[in-house]
Amino acid sequence: MSESSNLKKFLDPSNIHYEFPLENKSARFKELVLYVANECVEDPTYSKVKLLKILFHADFESYGRYRTPITGMPYRKLPYGPCPATFPRIEEEMIRDRQIHIHRQRVHDYTSQRLLPLLEPTFEHLIARDTFVVNFWIRFFWNKSAKEVSEYSHGKAWKIAKDGELIPYEAVFISDDLVTFEDVDLVRKLKTEHGWKI
Repeated sequence: MSESSNLKKFLDPSNIHYEFPLENKSARFKELVLYVANECVEDPTYSKVKLLKILFHADFESYGRYRTPITGMPYRKLPYGPCPATFPRIEEEMIRDRQIHIHRQRVHDYTSQRLLPLLEPTFEHLIARDTFVVNFWIRFFWNKSAKEVSEYSHGKAWKIAKDGELIPYEAVFISDDLVTFEDVDLVRKLKTEHGWKI
């Protein structure tokens, strides 16, 4: 397959993924929630907001690196950042099944929610590369407030969707960095090499 046909396939809207039909998707997601909750319990700024952003960034980065997300869950654009579309239902199931507990605490003028684990993850579904990606985002957001985490998640991937819409996994390839002179030079070089019309 030629480079141009690969590019056309990539840009074809029918090839955009909002979720993936992974095996045991719900169980994988719950295991990831337990893993993140267990790892973050000592972070003084850990909250449900931070958990949701770690899940989003880990799933999307895994897709960007390996072409397979960790859970394959769909993520929706909400005012405070991306959120797994089915999270309210899954959260209820996990509370009912005594996997998690929600601790509410007053912080200034709002109530913070900490999703606390009641179980350890079993690692039935998570593999080493999943925890590698997740651990990066746990460390990246450590000690950052819910406001900082939310603001960080308002990048181009979040901006391309309208409020309430699902965010395509392919949005991970959209950079939040500004275009540099080196980028422009590289595009000119590639244009000449490949005969692209820009």
